[in-house]
Amino acid sequence: MLLCVLSAPDASAQLRKGEKSLGPRIAFVSENTSVLAGLSFQYSFSRHVRIAPEVACVFRHHDRDAFLLDLNVHLPFGIGSDKVVLYPLAGVGYSSWAQHISGADYAQQKDVTTHDNRFGANFGAGFELRCSSTLKLSLEARYLLIKTYSHAQVGLGIAYVF
Repeated sequence: MLLCVLSAPDASAQLRKGEKSLGPRIAFVSENTSVLAGLSFQYSFSRHVRIAPEVACVFRHHDRDAFLLDLNVHLPFGIGSDKVVLYPLAGVGYSSWAQHISGADYAQQKDVTTHDNRFGANFGAGFELRCSSTLKLSLEARYLLIKTYSHAQVGLGIAYVF
């Protein structure tokens, strides 16, 4: 990490209007104590405002899994030379949680999966480290406030900046 910080470009190359990034994200999800895998895109409207749509899948654990869609707004600000960026985030999220029926209940049920589709609100914060002008690493913590399925996520991401 220290090498990334020392070799990152100047602040003039950071947080530009129109900058885009795309990359995978993994996270721990507290709702079913499982792992999430997803894809995140970011577009900067200005130096201090960007949107970040995401799509993700929560893997099955305790007979529950989910499909998540999020649209968040980040308000990034650089620390020092903008090689390190912190950002609060807020946004809306759509979740489709599936409950799978197993064991003895399976024989009595024709439909073995039930789905709960919900809209909710995201809030949290993130930390980015610029390794180069085209690569960044991130650490993010957020909470999705949603009926029945509110949960925390702590995740890591890597993104290609273009």
